Amino acid sequence: GCVLNGKLYPLGQIERTEDCYRCSCSQTAMHCCSIYSTPVVYDKENCKVVFNKKSCDYDVVQRKDPSKECHAVARV
Repeated sequence: GCVLNGKLYPLGQIERTEDCYRCSCSQTAMHCCSIYSTPVVYDKENCKVVFNKKSCDYDVVQRKDPSKECHAVARV
């Protein structure tokens, strides 16, 4: 298997790790990429970005009331 951040994963495809990555584990290497996108264009003055580990994505929420979402225009 392969070890990522102290956790052992089996050989083959890993659809989602605990840290929100999709990985391929072989006997010689482990290759991973994130399964989330990062908001880059949003109202930075009134909103903030918070990582949601349950959904493996970033939420853009209002600074004054984090229970309310903000609109993100672009993600990378």
